[in-house]
Amino acid sequence: MTMRTRLLLALLAGALLLTGCSQPSAPGASADGVSLTVSGGFAGVRHGIEVGPGEEVHLTDRKGGREQTDALTPAEKKKLNSLLDAVDFGELPSRSVDENARDRFEYRLQYDGHTLVTDASTDLGPASDLIAHLESCMEARR
Repeated sequence: MTMRTRLLLALLAGALLLTGCSQPSAPGASADGVSLTVSGGFAGVRHGIEVGPGEEVHLTDRKGGREQTDALTPAEKKKLNSLLDAVDFGELPSRSVDENARDRFEYRLQYDGHTLVTDASTDLGPASDLIAHLESCMEARR
């Protein structure tokens, strides 16, 4: 491999890394709303859920389409509020990803001005439970 080819590959890798780090904030990430975006994996998955301050629920799809769905059930709402109270967002890392892993999903959780990006390779306690609950709410509406 020539030096020029190596340089071009290094520049391409750097550009891809920068592009991946500059994703816009999800609309549901307001002070009273919570959002979860799931992306990655072998198939290039991308979908998400946003629960707004009025408890309206929106699903997002691979193309960025956004549709409002049924509100949370009382049981889903109770569990969501309990999990949000249990998570200490100020103590969470902003990123918890195994950089050596391949083809894993990436979960972007946003709440009250905080963003957590994880691949679920590390148990983050109540934050991991919150992600699982939001995924469950999302799957129930598909």
